[in-house]
Parts: sequence; structure tokens; C-alpha cells
Amino acid sequence: MEELTDHLITRFATPEDAEGICALFKKVFREDMSIEHWRWKYDREHSHAVVVFRDDVLVAHYGGVGIDICYKGADRTAIQITDLMVDPDARQGVRSRSPFNLAAQKFLESLVGFDKPFLLAFGFPSVRAMGLSEKMGYFATAGTMVEIEWCRPESCEKGFSKVVELTSENFAAYASSINRLWIKGKEQLDESIICRKDSAYFKWRYLDHPSKKYSLYLVPGLFRRSAKAIFVMRHDDNKSMLMDLLCTWPVFVKTLSTAGNIALRQGNTSVTTWCADGFKMHFDVMGAKIRDLPITIPACTWTEGPDIEEQKGRWWFMPGDTDYL
Repeated sequence: MEELTDHLITRFATPEDAEGICALFKKVFREDMSIEHWRWKYDREHSHAVVVFRDDVLVAHYGGVGIDICYKGADRTAIQITDLMVDPDARQGVRSRSPFNLAAQKFLESLVGFDKPFLLAFGFPSVRAMGLSEKMGYFATAGTMVEIEWCRPESCEKGFSKVVELTSENFAAYASSINRLWIKGKEQLDESIICRKDSAYFKWRYLDHPSKKYSLYLVPGLFRRSAKAIFVMRHDDNKSMLMDLLCTWPVFVKTLSTAGNIALRQGNTSVTTWCADGFKMHFDVMGAKIRDLPITIPACTWTEGPDIEEQKGRWWFMPGDTDYL
């Protein structure tokens, strides 16, 4: 449904808007978003975006990538706020009827909260952007992100000796073992909030990504097609980033060690990862260096939903939970 306010038309985006959205992305962020990337992110059942037009010109965009979550042991849904854009020529400060606010309000009021398609909304805004969202009443801070770095992966404890690198060709053979591992993994975080990390997620997020290359590794279990761990890395220049990790606590540190050993074989001198501040103690091993990041974790306050206090310190996030790393 379209909404007309002060010559601005606000509505949900359709595939016909893709080229205009990619052009606005280029204008705002000075980076390219290909049509293939737009399809990967938004041409999905659980992804949505609101667009605002003035005289048939796209002037604002407010997007979200929906995902299944486990919320304190129960299956729920959440949507990651992404690609907040306003044409620089159409910005009107923080007026309540500005293109940005029209998009934000339609998005949140239509999609987020009790009895809405998504129980929670989240994202990874900068401290500055978070301040604006808090001022407008859209979000409040539920946590922050930290960076962990291991500078000499060769000093890691001995990791797993057998690791299978997953590809598009062999992934299907291990899908059921990844799904079983997800069931075990979420049980140990039953008081937390974690995005669903089953085989469908790993395939979509990493193997199917249209513009970035990731390396997926699986640690096989004792039985055929079983798994002790799955983790994802990006190897760039002289540094490797641990993007994602799914395992049980008894093998957590050994899996980190395995990632460090793989980085060493890649010729990289350090491994970094991100995590939500509420879980940094689990990564504080093997001489880790931990630094605060100027990145916040928001909780929606614009619509009626779970209390913010129930969300503080509960989100399990790593770099792969962002849409941009």
C-alpha cells in the first residue's frame, strides 16, 4: 500500500525497484551494489525494504534482512536493519515527516513487534547513528561489539588434525550433520538470542554470496557424516577473520586453535573476530587482545515488543551476522 505525504510516496519495494536502489546505494555509500547482490539480500521471502519517492525519484530506502532466531529457547523471527539511505539532495534533517523518518516508521510499524512478522529488529550501527535513532525514539542500546585478535596463531594450542573444507560440490553431503550440530549448539545458549545457524543459513550466507569469498571448514565427528564443529573464515592480505563458529563448549577453544592453525598455513600472522560484549569471556583465551568497537546492538523501542532489559547482553553475534563483512 502506498502512502502519500507532502508529495512523497512511501511503499514497500518490489523487484522493479532494484536498479534504482542500487543506484542510490552507489550515490550514498560510493560503493557498487550489483543486481545479483540485491537479489541475494532482498529477493527472499523474509527480506523487506521500504522506499520513498518524490516525483518518481527514489529519495530514501530502509531495508531489512529477515532471519529465524532462537529467543531464549523458543523459535522466533528477527530482521536485521540494513542499507539505510537518503539521497543527499533530499535530506531534511530529523523532521518527523522527512523521507528517512517516513521510511523508518512504515518499516517498523508494519514489521516489528508483538503480532508482527518479526518479533525483534537488530543491526550494527555506529555510535553516532545509534545516537540519532535513540533521539528519534526508534531504538535503544542493548549491547556493543568487541574485536578479538590472536597475533601469533602458531602459539595456539593444538587444534583438530582433520578438517574438511566445504564447497558447493560437497556441502549437501554434510548438511544433515550441520543441522544436528545446530540443535546441539542452540541448546547451550538457551537463555540467549542467536540467529539460526543451520545448513540452509551457512549455504545462503557464505557459499551463495555473490561478491565475497569465504572458506568453510567442518570438523568431522567420530561417526560418518557427524560434525564436531563448523567455522567460516575470510583470508585477506596478512590477516584472517573468523566469521562464524558453531560447536559445543567442550571443543570451543580447540576449534579456535584450529582456525589459528589454518591462518598460519595461509601465511597470515593474525586472526581476528568480533563478538557481542556479553560473550567476550569465551574468546579471551590463547593470549587474545580484546578491543571495544564503536558498534552498537540496538533494540526496537518504536513498537510494542519484548522489554529491552530482556535483550541486553543476550545476543550472540559474530562478524558473519552482519550483512557487510
